Amino acid sequence: MLDLIETTASRILAQSPGAVVRYRLLRDALRRPAADMELCQAKAALDPDACVQKLLGEQWSDGSWGAFHSRSTKRKQVVPSTEVGVERALSLGLDVSHPILSRAHAYLLALLEGRIPFPDYAEKNDRWPTGVRLFRPTGVRLFPASTLALIEPSHPILDRDRGLWRQIAAYTFRSGRYSEEDEIEIHARLTGATVKDSYLVLSSRYQLNLLGSVPGLLSPHLEHLLLAWLWERPWGIGYLTVPLRVPPLPKPGVIDRWLASHEMLARLFPSWVEFAAPVVDWLLARRDEQGWWDFGPKPDSIACLPYTDSWRERKHRLFDWTTRVLSLLRRYYDLSGRGE
Repeated sequence: MLDLIETTASRILAQSPGAVVRYRLLRDALRRPAADMELCQAKAALDPDACVQKLLGEQWSDGSWGAFHSRSTKRKQVVPSTEVGVERALSLGLDVSHPILSRAHAYLLALLEGRIPFPDYAEKNDRWPTGVRLFRPTGVRLFPASTLALIEPSHPILDRDRGLWRQIAAYTFRSGRYSEEDEIEIHARLTGATVKDSYLVLSSRYQLNLLGSVPGLLSPHLEHLLLAWLWERPWGIGYLTVPLRVPPLPKPGVIDRWLASHEMLARLFPSWVEFAAPVVDWLLARRDEQGWWDFGPKPDSIACLPYTDSWRERKHRLFDWTTRVLSLLRRYYDLSGRGE
């Protein structure tokens, strides 16, 4: 597998791809060390890239992109929310050292510290506390905490959030399997929030971001139970809503969310590798005659793709999809122990 990854990545690099593709291949597929000169040059070339400049152009002066979670804004902008803006920045290869994410990081801290109000409309339920209950770690706190965990996962302000969701996960799986009744009970005790059929169920991408934010937060046994349950869920991870085993439809949007699900689990939970062999087999079987991956036109969501500003030339579409797949395959290879 490593030979396939390296050969395919080198073929793309030899064809002068865009700045994001070049950097992502060097960093995520070829695993160049941080001090590598070619990697440093590729990182420096990200700033003037058209995709990065578009993201920068829509960032508000406070570091947000307007709405936070609701993805509704009165302004006509491509980036519909702060959540998406942060995801997009990370997919383009940026990190907290870049001004875009540095400003977003400061904004998220201000939200979590209560120095500025949460920008979205308030839900009228016990999951969305207001007033003096603002810091109760349900509903309104979950979204900025999870988003900060994407940028700086080990930040100490997240300790209370991590601790809460670890308690909830441990109690929910105390019998050795997922128990809806136990999840409802522990929420009633710790948060007072109604959890049944809501985004507070542990399958949500937001809780998973926090539960996997620092190594060792979950015991290997609890992590395995969590992933085994997610693997059997008909709709996989909350908000991505696609089964984890294989994509049910070969549509770009479905493939995009399926890849995002596995990218997330591979980043957060080492035990993902214990489940992922069928995922890798499916991907390896989807290469075309030239050895590329092509899952079709741009997905509706702009959070992950495109890496290249224009797909008018088909090669850019091929390079973007292929770079994304190679990065996931390299993660699988490394987690399997063959990268050591």
